[in-house]
Formats: sequence, C-alpha cells, structure tokens
Amino acid sequence: MKSKYLAIALLLTITTPLVAQTINIKFKEIHNQFYGKWPKTITFVQKTNMYRADSLFKSQTWYEASIFPNLFRIDLGDIKDGNAIIYRGDSTYNFRKFQKMKPNVDPNILVYLLGGMYFESLEQVNKKLSIEGFDLSKAHKSNWKGRGIDIIGTTTADTTVSQLWYDSKDHYLVRMIQQKPKMRLECQFENHQKTGKIWHEGSVKIFVQNKLVQTEEYSDFKINVALNPDFFNPDKFGSWHWMKQ
Repeated sequence: MKSKYLAIALLLTITTPLVAQTINIKFKEIHNQFYGKWPKTITFVQKTNMYRADSLFKSQTWYEASIFPNLFRIDLGDIKDGNAIIYRGDSTYNFRKFQKMKPNVDPNILVYLLGGMYFESLEQVNKKLSIEGFDLSKAHKSNWKGRGIDIIGTTTADTTVSQLWYDSKDHYLVRMIQQKPKMRLECQFENHQKTGKIWHEGSVKIFVQNKLVQTEEYSDFKINVALNPDFFNPDKFGSWHWMKQ
C-alpha cells in the first residue's frame, strides 16, 4: 500500500534547474538568523489526515525524527508494524512490514528547507535551491493572514512560479510553492511555536494542483534528543527506536 506521502515525495524529485543567482539580502538575513543555531536533532509525533476528491479518506499517526542536515525517518502508524520511510541525503528507503523495498532517489526538499539548509553555507544553499527551481535573487514584501511576509523567488504577486514565504519578523517559513511543468505543489505552515532558538510549525497543509491532499498536526516536538545513528541506517532497521527509550 502506497501512502499519499510517498506520492508527494515523488513530486519533490522532479526539479527544474536554474543557474545560481546573486542572493537577495533578505534571504541572507533569514539564513544568518539560524545558521549554526539549528538543533542537531528533532523528534515529534504527527497526526496525518489524507484527502481524496476533497474528502478525508484516511487518518494515521506518524512518528518522525531527524538528524540534520540530511537524515530523516517517518514511522507510518504503529511502530510495531514496521512501515517506515528513511531519507539519507538524496536516497529514500521504504519499509513494509520490516521488509526493505528498492531505494529511490529523493532529496526531500522539505527536510532541507525546514532545517537542513541551516547547516550549509549560503553558496551551497543557493546552488541546491536553484536546482529545485527557487530564484534567491528575487524578493518582495507582502501580507498574509495578518502578518508581514517576505516572499523569496519573485518580485511580483505571481504565484505561478516557485517561491518561499517567510514571516518578516521571526523568519520562519509559512508557505512554499514549487511550480514545475504540469505540476504545482504547495505547503502552508501554521501555528508556529518557539523552542530554544528556533521556530517550528505546529501544523501543515499540503496541496497538489491546488487540491488539498494532506494535513499534518504536530505534537511532542523535542530538540537535541539523543538519537542513535543506527535508527537511520536501512541495514539496521528495527534495531533501535527513539519511541521505546
């Protein structure tokens, strides 16, 4: 059984290369605020609702953990069932009933935007996000849901191009639009809370082709948790789990 999340992850692998541009001063400011300050690890519990034809068809609890900048794991439902996804850099490993499937190529841009990029230099970030279709040389200001925002990726109110929306005051990501040929992916990040020196989203809405396909609600968000690297090793799946510690 394929999760809706897997379909969304697949969409993230289709990229539109761009030549790296001069970085806008506003994005430099955002990156500088969290560069070197982001927690090395996070864990949280996620209530996931999946939609089809505008109707809810499935709800499930997921257990998620990350060692930044590029290790991330999702346990889909009860951890005793052995259904999970492990992201290691550009590779994705899927498990069904503890059985490892054939790995896929998937850099998972969301893991990068929501933490990974704060472990890399501006030049590295610019290169990676340019490949993903974001032009960091362009920006403008606007308002959304009663707060000022900085929109990176366009100088006009054009939502048909890839762009990143950041809260102007606290610099957390509130919206991502990734526009590809014949495909539009949008994520809206809400209910932000401050933990340590960072802000993290409390809920997410995911749209494909302007249709809501998934909502996520986070709880029990923790930072700098001691995580065994084996937890992200596909060859040692099932040997250790942070939920059991």
